[in-house]
Amino acid sequence: MKLCRMISLISIKEVSVKPYFEALVDQALHGKYSPHGDGWGVTIYDDDDFLLRKSSIPIWESPTLNEKGKIIVLHARKTTSGKPNVSFSHPFTFSLKGKDWSFVHNGAIKNFPENSCEIDTQFYAETFMRELRENSVVEAMKKTISFVKSQGYEYTSLNSFLTEGKVLYAFRILEKDDDRYHSIFYKKSSEILVMSTEPFGDGWSELNNGEYLFASVEEDRIVVKVGKVVSDGQRGEVGRSGCV
Repeated sequence: MKLCRMISLISIKEVSVKPYFEALVDQALHGKYSPHGDGWGVTIYDDDDFLLRKSSIPIWESPTLNEKGKIIVLHARKTTSGKPNVSFSHPFTFSLKGKDWSFVHNGAIKNFPENSCEIDTQFYAETFMRELRENSVVEAMKKTISFVKSQGYEYTSLNSFLTEGKVLYAFRILEKDDDRYHSIFYKKSSEILVMSTEPFGDGWSELNNGEYLFASVEEDRIVVKVGKVVSDGQRGEVGRSGCV
């Protein structure tokens, strides 16, 4: 099993990445199936800036970050095979429709085609981004899930956070409903929404299997939408796959 840790947030005002970086360090060292020391990465979005930083060293060996932004996506990687490689640290980033997208994944796809991409998250992200070229975010994810299922690819979780710098998206997609390890929690205040693989502090709600959460800033308030991306037993239309 591959189990990574990840945190993301969207805020009305600029916030420092530092407390969330430190929370991810704690999860990487002490969270479920710890340690998660096979690299880490972050993307930080502000009105006029986009920052990407990735590393192959354990996140707890890196200096604490102090940058600020309005959307932040953090990921600490744990892999069951191979050595840490900065190229395989999340987030994976893509330029599409004039926007810079970030994609992180928590889970494993066990038998994806080896001649397609080097690791499962790359395969997952590339497949989703290909579908996103012609579909909405929800439809692109539905088609991606459908393709994975229709091809018989075994997976533990397709949990993911993604953003293009304006909207923060989360999907919780599990092979088994009783999976308590691949979790997504979220907490909202008047000025910020935070999502995490593990709660820290109080006031968290949990995203259910098959659900998505979209968060954006509209008229100086955080707007959140939660819905179903796939129903029990639903397969949907088969999509396309492969690296771009």
